[in-house]
Amino acid sequence: MSEEKKQFETWEEVILDFFSHKKDTAEESYLKDEIKKIATLYAAIDYFNDKKLIRFFDPKQNKKEKLQSANEFQREKFYKILSFDQKPNGFNEEIIQENYRKKIEDIEAKFEAQKWIEQASNDASSVTFATHVFKLTHSKIDSKAILDQVDCKKPECLTTSTIQNKIIDGAVTGNQYAPVYQFLELELNGKKLAETFTNINSKVLESFANNDEELLEWNRGFGNALVGSNPKSHLLAKQVYFPLENGVSIKVFSYHLLANVDSSTLAHALNLKLSDKEQKRIRVLQQKNRYSEEYKVSYSNNAIRMVTQSNHGNASQLNGKRGGRLTLLQCQPPTWKSQFKPPIYKSSFFYAIPWNVVFKENINYLRDFLLRFDRLGLSFKDPKKMEWIKHWVEQIIDEVFAYCASVQNMPSGWSSTEDIKLKIEHRYLLDPFRDDVEFQKARNSREWQTVVCKDFANWLNGRLKGRDRQFTPQPEHTRLWKELMEKQLHEFDESTVMEIKSRKREVV
Repeated sequence: MSEEKKQFETWEEVILDFFSHKKDTAEESYLKDEIKKIATLYAAIDYFNDKKLIRFFDPKQNKKEKLQSANEFQREKFYKILSFDQKPNGFNEEIIQENYRKKIEDIEAKFEAQKWIEQASNDASSVTFATHVFKLTHSKIDSKAILDQVDCKKPECLTTSTIQNKIIDGAVTGNQYAPVYQFLELELNGKKLAETFTNINSKVLESFANNDEELLEWNRGFGNALVGSNPKSHLLAKQVYFPLENGVSIKVFSYHLLANVDSSTLAHALNLKLSDKEQKRIRVLQQKNRYSEEYKVSYSNNAIRMVTQSNHGNASQLNGKRGGRLTLLQCQPPTWKSQFKPPIYKSSFFYAIPWNVVFKENINYLRDFLLRFDRLGLSFKDPKKMEWIKHWVEQIIDEVFAYCASVQNMPSGWSSTEDIKLKIEHRYLLDPFRDDVEFQKARNSREWQTVVCKDFANWLNGRLKGRDRQFTPQPEHTRLWKELMEKQLHEFDESTVMEIKSRKREVV
């Protein structure tokens, strides 16, 4: 039998499926425990050195079929064990089968529809449907949870009222009442079972009741779960109010609530957004360097607050589904970014490049590598060593050209500023679209590239020396930096020349 979502036409079918699922789950749990006990008996005698038995009891190797329910799989394993020819000491098949039979009888009795509904209707007052749950603030708070039905919205605030298709939480006075909440959460055609009990004359449970009086009593009992109570705070809820304006008396003060009651409904909507299955699929594609038509959405620097340490459902039912986690989004102010300006006050633009994390990491890696292997006396011409050196230098050059591209995207002609200190050779690189015939003629000679490469090598050597001056650049270092820069500069400028020609054609 498949575990796919079933389609129902009546409430009776939905409720009967609920009890069927409860029975299956209870039986599955019992069989799992029994199989573990039997596996322990076999393990004590080293599975008779039988590889098939070892594979059979290994949950990683022995898995259920795709269209097989979890309970059917455990039941199949159980009867398979009974058919084994080899039995360990302590394995009494008659007792095991008899215990299983009694367990099935107990499960059937426990989830007999009429008796279970009768008991659940008496326990329904221990269930509260809510959006805000005090226990998410502190587990010892005994104040009733709150169902926020306020429709007031503020466009500048994210509140429970702004959520479409709210998921209502269930708070129970003890986790033993969780099945009652699950029963009331049953759904048919978009309507919750709990909603039907707003009408005391509801006929939803008629097919399970012995008479009309019993049905009416059930409706009253389940209706108690929907009865609200006056909101009441608690000392442990940390409801601190801060006065905003002075008044004649304390009654006319305006206050701001510093600590709100946690909205489980809002937390769950956020949790569903952050754990979106489609976004998980996109992240998997990204890890495999595969293409995706959809955008990847990420929320960085989140924090997790754990509400409970053991049974998360004790706080609330939705908290159980979240595993006791409340996600806190980053609310830091935006990082200050200085206005981007061309490097007109430096003779070499390399000293105007922002010193970011990527630069720092790559230069530090390169410097440490050079110092370490210099002490070991390895040859500079070692192929493996050269490969790593080239890798880090090329990473640094990539960052240099990222800066160059940003400057090139500025309005052209900035390099004609009076009293500019930047070398003319650097201006040819950074202001390539300047509308100046003489400037473009000199730029086309490309002799300026030699100066840029030399200045890059000098700049990089200066960075590699460091404050402690432990590293001393050698002529072969300078020559290598120039060669690597020359190659990438030529490729970078080729694309720039093509862009210049393209702009000229557009003007014509």
